[in-house]
Amino acid sequence: MRVLVTWGSKRGGTEGIARILGDALEQHGFAVVTTSVDEVTSLDTFDAVIVGGALYGNRWPSNARRFVHRHRAQLRKVPVWFFSSGPLDDSAERQDIPATNQVSVLAERVGARGHITFGGRLERDAKGFPASSMAKTGSGDWRNPERIRAWAARLAAELPRATPGTPVEHRAGSIPRLLAHAVVGWALCAAIMVPLLLLVSRTAAQVVHVVTVPFIFTAVAWHYFRSRGARDPLPTAMVWTASVALLDLVFVAGLVQRNLEMFESVLGTWLPFALIFVATWATGVAMSTMPWRERAAEQGHA
Repeated sequence: MRVLVTWGSKRGGTEGIARILGDALEQHGFAVVTTSVDEVTSLDTFDAVIVGGALYGNRWPSNARRFVHRHRAQLRKVPVWFFSSGPLDDSAERQDIPATNQVSVLAERVGARGHITFGGRLERDAKGFPASSMAKTGSGDWRNPERIRAWAARLAAELPRATPGTPVEHRAGSIPRLLAHAVVGWALCAAIMVPLLLLVSRTAAQVVHVVTVPFIFTAVAWHYFRSRGARDPLPTAMVWTASVALLDLVFVAGLVQRNLEMFESVLGTWLPFALIFVATWATGVAMSTMPWRERAAEQGHA
């Protein structure tokens, strides 16, 4: 039986866990390939897959998330397990830490059979923010090789009989829902801008518009991201910003003004676009790291 053990991380701690898992499974008689998600091009030759990710702000790194999305169809055909590396204390030894909301959604999408959280590692000389700041008081290695090998032994007992899990389709991440929120945000902005242009000068209307845009899209983003299975903040912010620009081009510039003059204005057009992107992205990131959202997700309210 051929097993892939792969990981996504920035500082090598998760790689260490993956290699311990790979060595342990080999000792149990499995043919194991242990490699980074960046090196995997196909899953065709594997009978099972174990995917790990380092937790940064309750989220796996982008390369691990992309791996799951890119190979989703193949991952649904084989037994899959997830593991996370992150807590910089002994909490993972004292209790079973469930997958964060973002990781559990990924697991559901491919029908992962299980997940486990291991302690993390942070070197004293870690570079970059916020790692360098955290390393001053929280550096250390909380990975427990014995616990990692014990989990590998449980997998070894389960693997010969394991079948693919049942994937979950999250409607919250559908394209229609994604675009509908962008349209609602655009319509709310238009509903404010139109009467303003009738009551005050164009410059004053643009200033008020710039002030209200981030509040509108923060509210729209909150409604979107509170649902379980919503797409990641960065692609959502990109799609919404592009959608608003397209709607402005077609309806405002094309049908109302019949020229592209609005796109010459930084205050009236380009600054609002930038604020839409920032408000959407920041709201999504903030909500994905909030402990209350994790609890709500477990209770089925997010």
